[in-house]
Amino acid sequence: MAKSYLGWVLPGLFFTIGFGFAACVGADPTGDDCEPTGAGSGAAGGGGGAGGASPTSGGGAQSAGDPETSEDGDNNFHHPMDPTQPGQQDPFEILKKRAAEGPPEVRTRLHSCSKLTYSSLGEFLVSRGVNLDAVAVAGQPPTAGQLYKSAATKDALGVANFDARMGEAYFYTISAATKLFDIFVQAAPEIIEKADEVEACKISGTGYPVFNAEGNCTYYGLSCIMGRPATDDDMELCNLMVSQADGSKPADLPNKRALTVAAFLAAAHTCQ
Repeated sequence: MAKSYLGWVLPGLFFTIGFGFAACVGADPTGDDCEPTGAGSGAAGGGGGAGGASPTSGGGAQSAGDPETSEDGDNNFHHPMDPTQPGQQDPFEILKKRAAEGPPEVRTRLHSCSKLTYSSLGEFLVSRGVNLDAVAVAGQPPTAGQLYKSAATKDALGVANFDARMGEAYFYTISAATKLFDIFVQAAPEIIEKADEVEACKISGTGYPVFNAEGNCTYYGLSCIMGRPATDDDMELCNLMVSQADGSKPADLPNKRALTVAAFLAAAHTCQ
């Protein structure tokens, strides 16, 4: 019984030892722990396959590790968690950056600004006098309502896709911010026209236009556009932008006013 048992075990045992020995012996120089110490066979002889990428040859993918201890630190992406590890940013340098960014209320807008949701954008436009059902005349650019509705089907504003189990995007992408500005540009003339009529811009039942008879920006009108009280800097910038209109071109003043309103809309609703 013992002889038959050994006859069954020994072949497998010898195969396992031989296979392990063969894995450590070959064209590559090896160390005591069966670890490569030189260029792999693929680098030396031009062989293909995974053997062609060795830690010292610089080709192929390499396991992620610590750049300070890896043989090729430039080929790794390191996330040091311990503050005592090399590569950590000096806390005083971080403090300088925070000071340069401004007070907490400014830094918060820079680093934690979320996207205006699709439904909230539609409600805001309607509250400022924009007709989302308006259709452009043939040959004319699409209206703000058409741009808004098409953005939902083309996924330009990161609208939720429930069929794909994808929620609405939380932050603006470049394409979403661009589409939002396009909508604001087209909505601006309607907002300027209806500003003194919509309830959202009335105070004690009195409406205020965006621009007064002298052509200057009004405090209440600009505040209603931004959804917050206008500052002195806001008023100065608004009047400066409108003053750039060319008086010799009748169409230039309406265009400058529309661009001014669109710029303030975009700045106010993208945390700029």
